[in-house]
Amino acid sequence: MKNDYDTPKEELIAELDRLRALLATSEDDKYRKIVEGLPQFIFELDTTGTLRYANEYALSSYGYSREDIKNGLHLSDIIHPDSYAHARESIQAILAGEPVMGREYSALRKDRTSFPVKVYSQPIIENGQQTGIRGIVVNISDIKQVEKALSKSKNYYRTLFENTGTAMTIVTADSVILTCNSQYERLSGYSCKEVEGKMYWWDFVPPEELDRMKAYHATRTLSTNGAPDNYEFTFLTRTGTHKRVHVFVGVIADTEDRVCSLIDVTERDQALHALRASDERYELMVRGANDGLWDWDLHSGAVYYSPRYKEILGYTDATFPNHVDSWHNKVHPDDLERCIKANRRCAEGKQDQFQVEFRMFHKDGSIRWILGRGGNTKDETGTPYRISGTHTDITKRKQAEHALRKSEEQYRAIFENATDGIYQCTPGGRFLTMNTALAHCLGYESPEHTMETITDIREQLWVNPEDRDVFLEELAQKGTLQNYEHHIKRKDGSRIWISENARAIYDDAGQLEYYEGFLQDITTRKFNESTTKALYAISAAITMTHDLSELYRAIHAIIKGVVHTQNFFIAEVNKKLDRMQFVYFRDEKDDYFDITGISDSTMNSLSIHVYRTGAPLRFSAARPKDVALAQDVGIIGTTPAAWLGVPLKLNGEIMGVMAVQDYANPLQYGEIDVSFMTAVSEQVAMAIERKANEESLTRLNEKLESKVDQRTAELKKQTAELENANKRLRKLDEIKSTLVSSVSHELRTPLTSIRGFAKLCAKDFARYFHPLTENMLLKDKGCRIQNNLAIIDTEGERLTRLINDFLDINRIESGKAAWHDTTLDPCAVITKATTTAFGSFAAKSGVQLISDIPASARPIHADPDKIHQILINLLNNAYKFTTRGSVTVSFQERGGSTIFSVKDTGPGIHQEELPHLFEKFHKAPLGDTLHVSDTGTGLGLAICKEIVEHYGGSIWVESSIGTGSIFSFSIPCVP
Repeated sequence: MKNDYDTPKEELIAELDRLRALLATSEDDKYRKIVEGLPQFIFELDTTGTLRYANEYALSSYGYSREDIKNGLHLSDIIHPDSYAHARESIQAILAGEPVMGREYSALRKDRTSFPVKVYSQPIIENGQQTGIRGIVVNISDIKQVEKALSKSKNYYRTLFENTGTAMTIVTADSVILTCNSQYERLSGYSCKEVEGKMYWWDFVPPEELDRMKAYHATRTLSTNGAPDNYEFTFLTRTGTHKRVHVFVGVIADTEDRVCSLIDVTERDQALHALRASDERYELMVRGANDGLWDWDLHSGAVYYSPRYKEILGYTDATFPNHVDSWHNKVHPDDLERCIKANRRCAEGKQDQFQVEFRMFHKDGSIRWILGRGGNTKDETGTPYRISGTHTDITKRKQAEHALRKSEEQYRAIFENATDGIYQCTPGGRFLTMNTALAHCLGYESPEHTMETITDIREQLWVNPEDRDVFLEELAQKGTLQNYEHHIKRKDGSRIWISENARAIYDDAGQLEYYEGFLQDITTRKFNESTTKALYAISAAITMTHDLSELYRAIHAIIKGVVHTQNFFIAEVNKKLDRMQFVYFRDEKDDYFDITGISDSTMNSLSIHVYRTGAPLRFSAARPKDVALAQDVGIIGTTPAAWLGVPLKLNGEIMGVMAVQDYANPLQYGEIDVSFMTAVSEQVAMAIERKANEESLTRLNEKLESKVDQRTAELKKQTAELENANKRLRKLDEIKSTLVSSVSHELRTPLTSIRGFAKLCAKDFARYFHPLTENMLLKDKGCRIQNNLAIIDTEGERLTRLINDFLDINRIESGKAAWHDTTLDPCAVITKATTTAFGSFAAKSGVQLISDIPASARPIHADPDKIHQILINLLNNAYKFTTRGSVTVSFQERGGSTIFSVKDTGPGIHQEELPHLFEKFHKAPLGDTLHVSDTGTGLGLAICKEIVEHYGGSIWVESSIGTGSIFSFSIPCVP
């Protein structure tokens, strides 16, 4: 193989062009295969509107073939004439750079049938020029049909509800009046705005009847057959007036809501009361009441039917005889037995009053629904002798109820069988209704379960609750929203994309009542869009980035637009080094390090597992099977709540792993995220390989072009470095020679003699002279002489330490110090140092030496005497300047190093002195040490600094006046 310096520049450039062409061809084939396999209508148009590409799904949808495209298929062939001008306008807007997304058109198949579509498109840019338009088409026929049917059904239902002729309400299972009509407004004295959603049905019931009606309501909640479906009660109006009302209650199918029809029978009751009071009032009632009246004398058998009674059935007074057979012949056969039974029980005194709904034949042959009410009149023995009552024509109400049920059934059928989700919700964010499709979309078994569970749509459903606030603001401004796309959470915590059509519903007074809308799950479409967009972006990033580092950052940013990637890494496998190298790593908790020995079967991790299996891996701490797998595989670093990794494959061979992880949400990643990461992984691998090849070729080219300059610069740099090094060595050699000569001959020899003779004089003086001096004056003089001799010895010792320290630092700086490194236990090192210093602390009252070390620790590699020297120096300093309290020595592991600390409760050091403490010959002013006698050399901390930095560590101090100081230094742990 030729050396890089021997390869001609022309050959390298030719090789680079060949690799670029090869990668571009592979990239086009990869893109084409992905697009052809997508279940979406994907197309490309040129700037004239001619179709130059459509995938298989698109061709089958329109009924065309690839031969049709070759023959020239134009926009006018596939867009209905009514939409053609709109489509051309959109093309011009896109080519002009305007954002055009989600527009609706009428499309034409080859057989000329039309259907509604929605188009999402963007310009095609090649070599910096706009050459056409690329996009996706969505068939929205089902959505349009459902919207039309639902609107028609609801309008029909509302019209019937308002025109029944009776007061009507719909009441929820929670007793809230959901809606009411204008007749109810007239009956109650309240407006619908004041009632709907704000008042309960019991707000209109007096206390004496409330228990009975609440019992009916509770029973009906458990069973629709457990309580009467019609009865009378006293109704409270807004002014406090009591009205007698007959109510009919029915439960709406497949819901817990009740529809109530209320008829004011106050006048009827007053009329019946007057009837029993006198014949005159009876006649008056007959003439004035709107209901038909009847009376049956049980003794004589005489029957009376009022003119209004007969008029209801289409007869005159003359054509409808006052005979019981007249009534008998007009009652529908299916209802006759039930009616006779009700009348008989009242006539026999088994019940005082009755009411029954039944059918009667009108003169024209049609059916009239009648509400019959009656009561008996008893003599002084309590025996009924007369029964009388009213007939009310309730045909319109019955027709309205029937139409309402039919409309509700039609609406319910559309509602429940729609493939898209449909809902109504309160402004506060609680569902009023929803269909089964929406419940299933959200991951629930039924609408009932969904509405019980989700009580706050904003907080429980929207991934970003603030986005719902924006949604509602736009809805308030526009009234309706079309194709509003957002993210929601399903029951299992997974996230899906939704396209929503919504509108706000207002009452007659302009007040917001509720929201309603349609939801469509567009997760698959968004996945296809995001995958296609990401593939384009990764391809573009190859040419837009300058090096691999910038490419990694670009890939991270592209994937971040789809998947949660706060923690993201790319690892490449180096088989020669048997290592997994993390070429890009971003994590909020852990630092990264390469994994070696990956061929060893005992070495394992989530990333290694993905590399070995060649398959994606999704881990969630919420799934027991995932936790069990992680225990078997092993996790390096902090255990995540969720982890997702995919292999990076190139030409069928795995070159590395790409992964994301999250520490908070165990449900952060779903199957759609796995699919996306897998879809883009091969493109990522291709991009990395191509950029690596480009960088290699670029580096070779740069080496060839700058070979002479580089060598010249290197020689100049080396020459300058050698000259500087020689100057420093010469200077250090001169200093060393001078110091060694002075210390050895000028200082140490006479210093030894001085100390020796001082000690000898002190010894002889104490032995021979001092006992003979009985004179007090001479005795004092003798003591002074002894003190002076002791000072000579002490100062001589201090000077000796200074010389020794100076020699130590000289040997370290000149590189001639002896280092006897070995593996050390930090616990043993501290124990030895505290044992050495214990005697001094024991002799000093008021200061306690404390050792705070764990039972075990990772070892360090250093000279035990040098580490001991550092600790003794720091302990001596703490001892000197601490008069009361304690001195604590401890250590801890942090970031791959052992941190040793000596903490005292001394007077502390001024902040301006801290940067200079480790300088040679520096001493803090006496004011900082509370006038403690300064016997130091000013070199101890400088020596400590040199030793620590020799091992790649650092030394520092933290201090404040009045609280003490903490001196700390770090030594790297053994890997």
